[in-house]
Amino acid sequence: MGIQEWSAADIKNARSYFLEGLTIRDIAKELGRSVTATNKALSRFGIRFEKPRRNYTELQQPKKRIFSPIVAPSFERKALRQELESWVSFGHLCQYLSSQNICLYELSAPSIELDYRQFRVGTQVLNAGQLLVIANKIRTENNQKAFFVKGLSW
Repeated sequence: MGIQEWSAADIKNARSYFLEGLTIRDIAKELGRSVTATNKALSRFGIRFEKPRRNYTELQQPKKRIFSPIVAPSFERKALRQELESWVSFGHLCQYLSSQNICLYELSAPSIELDYRQFRVGTQVLNAGQLLVIANKIRTENNQKAFFVKGLSW
C-alpha cells in the first residue's frame, strides 16, 4: 500500500471525529487509513498536541530541587491570608466550571503533568491554563476573587 496524501476533507473529518471523542483506531477505520498514519496526522495537523519527550539521560538523573523558604513580614502575612483563601485544587476548578454549565472532557491521561493535559470544551481543545483563564473571567464578571491553582498560578 502506497503513501496516501491527506486532503483538506480528510483533515476536517479527522478533526471532527477526534473532537467527538472517537479513538484513534476508530478514526483510522472511518478514514480507511492505518492507526499509525492517523496517529501521526493528528499531531502533524495540530488536531492533537504531542506530549513532550524526555531524553533518556534526563530520566536517569534525579532532578535537583533547591528550596529556600520565603518568610513574609508580619504585616504582609495578614494581607496574604485573604489571598490564600482563593487557592484551590484543579479538581475544584473543574467543579466550578461544571457548576457554570461548562461541559469539559479530558482528552489526555490524568497521570500527565497538569501543564500538558488537554480538555475538550465544546469544539475547542484547551489546556489547564486556558481553563483557569475561563474560570477567572467568569469570577471577575461576577465580582468574585480569581482562583489560584497550584502548578498553574505563579
